Amino acid sequence: MADRLAELQSAVQELAGSVRRLEARVLELERRGPGPNGLARHAAAVAEAPSPEIALSQGTLALFGRALLVLAGAYVARALTDGRVVPPGVGVALGLAYAVFFQFRADRAARGGRRESAVFHAVASCVIAFPLLWETTARFGLLGPRPACAALVAFFALGLGVAWRQGLAVAAGAATGLALATAVALFMATRDLLAVFLALVAIAAGLEWLAYRERWLALRWWAAVVLDAVAFLLAALVVRPHGLPPGYVPLAAPVAGWALLALPALYVAGLAARTLRRGRPVTLFEVTQGTVAVLLGFGGAWKILAARGDSPLALGVLALLLGALCYGAAFAFAERRPGQGRNFYFYSTAGGLLMLGGTLELGLRTGLTLVWTGLGLTAVGLGRRFGRTTLRAHGAIYLLAAAFGAGLTSAGVRALAGLPPRELPALAWAVAVGAALAWGVLAGERAAAKPAGARLPRLLLALVAVLSLAEAARGALAATLGPRLALDAGAEAVARSAVLVALVLGLAWLARGQPELVWLVYALVAAGAVKLLLHDVRAGRPATLVASLGLYGSLLILLPRLAKPRERSG
Repeated sequence: MADRLAELQSAVQELAGSVRRLEARVLELERRGPGPNGLARHAAAVAEAPSPEIALSQGTLALFGRALLVLAGAYVARALTDGRVVPPGVGVALGLAYAVFFQFRADRAARGGRRESAVFHAVASCVIAFPLLWETTARFGLLGPRPACAALVAFFALGLGVAWRQGLAVAAGAATGLALATAVALFMATRDLLAVFLALVAIAAGLEWLAYRERWLALRWWAAVVLDAVAFLLAALVVRPHGLPPGYVPLAAPVAGWALLALPALYVAGLAARTLRRGRPVTLFEVTQGTVAVLLGFGGAWKILAARGDSPLALGVLALLLGALCYGAAFAFAERRPGQGRNFYFYSTAGGLLMLGGTLELGLRTGLTLVWTGLGLTAVGLGRRFGRTTLRAHGAIYLLAAAFGAGLTSAGVRALAGLPPRELPALAWAVAVGAALAWGVLAGERAAAKPAGARLPRLLLALVAVLSLAEAARGALAATLGPRLALDAGAEAVARSAVLVALVLGLAWLARGQPELVWLVYALVAAGAVKLLLHDVRAGRPATLVASLGLYGSLLILLPRLAKPRERSG
């Protein structure tokens, strides 16, 4: 055993001596630079060849040689470990220390102006460290998945820090690509979802910090794709009825749910830092990944809590808080700064969607109708007060969502189509009153204060009001003529046609001052024609058809005159 140890020590000493001599030779060639002798003469001879396809400079050849020497040095530690000269743990530590040492060599070379040398050292260091971390965990079992992921993040931070400090784009790309690949390989080997997910969040956080410093923004796409895939897998596997598949590291569902919220927290913070603090315009990546992060984070957490029967109240409150912050960012920062139009629309839209999603997650049920109605009236009032079309649109959307949630929209459609009614909650009429009030607020604005973009909010509010009137008229008919109409389907069809004609004529009269209502008028006319053909003709008899056809024909004659825009005096 002593003889074998002496032989290995002698071999290692000879290898180390060879490496030192080769490095000295490379340094000498680099110092000599281009000249009539040495490598320069050889390069000139190659350049004069008949048809050269690739010409490598003296410096590039030397740097490739140095990179190979660095890799050869890493195999010294491997040889010591395989030969059992040192314990495996010591050999792994030597290999990692060797990789860290060459990251510092890369930093020193870059400070000395040898940037190509720095890139080669940094890339070679990553090629040593990341595969070694995987092998240490998957093959030797010396590190658990969580210490391995921690070491992965630490070395990535070192490599990214050196690349950022010296402006080494290739080194940053190598560190990012190898770190992501190693994280995926560690997941395949260990099946520890939480450890790998948190490691990927840390990697993405480092790249978001680089983006804040305006460095290599494209690298964020790489991390986002891998992180989103693991987040989706985490949410999908945790909610399985039988738990995680065999071989996976156990993971408590609440821990997984709260861990998923790190995804929107990271990207929302990065977005705010770049757009609000640095005043940068929102980019395609931030719109795309911000949306995906919120959907995966809040949606995954909500799904996990729902699968366990837990209350999503905390998630709803968090979403509402985030929505309020987005509104604040839109109106307190983006609106007041020049060139921030894109950021304003993004933040205001995000705020509206988060408010809607947050109230849904609160699970208020009947109270949800009142919350959305209150939000709608508030947004419409503020939109008129401050002249913001965005708030007008958000108010209309809130009220439309309230009407849909209360069943008011479906009831109005059924009333216009002549279908059997469904019972409505009393709160539905609060939505109807709110929509009518909101439409009156916007319709009452001075003509000079009505922007072209305000037409759509007024149209949505008018739609809710019209459907509410249709359902109210159906209820009034049922209360007054219900017993009689129930015995005569043709008479009921005539009564409903009369209500529809009156509704269209009233709306047409209002459309003389509100041009956007013309769209709704003709939509109702088309709906009435369909009802006449499919319901009145089928359910009626000659006497009732005379009345239905007469009513609808009179409507078509009066409509063009009644809907004619008012002539302005002066």
